[in-house]
Amino acid sequence: MAVNLFFVPHQDDEALTFGAGIRNHLDQHDECHVILYTDGASSGVRRQLNGEEKSSLLKKKLDPHNEGYAILDEAAFSVCRNVEFERSCKALGLPPQWIHYSSYLMQDGTTTVEGCKQVIMEFLDRYPQARVKTFTYAGGNHRDHANMGLAAQGLYEQGVIQDLRFYVEPYNLRKALKEKGRRHILKETTVKSSHLVVASLKEYTIWEPTEGRFAIGYHSVKKCIDTVMKKPVSYYHKP
Repeated sequence: MAVNLFFVPHQDDEALTFGAGIRNHLDQHDECHVILYTDGASSGVRRQLNGEEKSSLLKKKLDPHNEGYAILDEAAFSVCRNVEFERSCKALGLPPQWIHYSSYLMQDGTTTVEGCKQVIMEFLDRYPQARVKTFTYAGGNHRDHANMGLAAQGLYEQGVIQDLRFYVEPYNLRKALKEKGRRHILKETTVKSSHLVVASLKEYTIWEPTEGRFAIGYHSVKKCIDTVMKKPVSYYHKP
């Protein structure tokens, strides 16, 4: 049984980009550890939930008091995002012991390549010779995504990582294809369990504010979630 480490920058990325890949490894009876390495607190969705801006999902300004919840500070918002993340991972089929928060958890939007190397080494120390899966550095990617890819590339070149894949976000596919070349970006569809990828994504669509469930992922990337739910697929390239 192979051990795989999936490094996730933000809550929802594990299902949106890695989902098909994770499920295929699980269906092959591989061990899959999903590691979140930022707090996700900087998302503009928090302002929408607090009524400071119009909700992109509900098309109105929310009033937390009328909706039955308290104003969310960054810490409370991060907790709500983590609830979505954990429920998504479990729906995908991951047992609790394979869902991790890095000890070097970074603030959303402030990651560095060196900080990302610390995160990778934290888990390679636990799981030597594990396969490493990160997001790509290609396509002018979000810094929290690209920095982990650059960190992994550096460790691969040093011989620390032996098996490495860079996954490409659906919304970054066009730019990554242009940069890396079409023949280098590989497509991975789910073989057996596409319904579980869909179930994991649905956890990000649930609006039950009195229960602390705010559809944060759906507020943020509704179009992408809808697209992947229709056809669960992952894209990746190799070093």
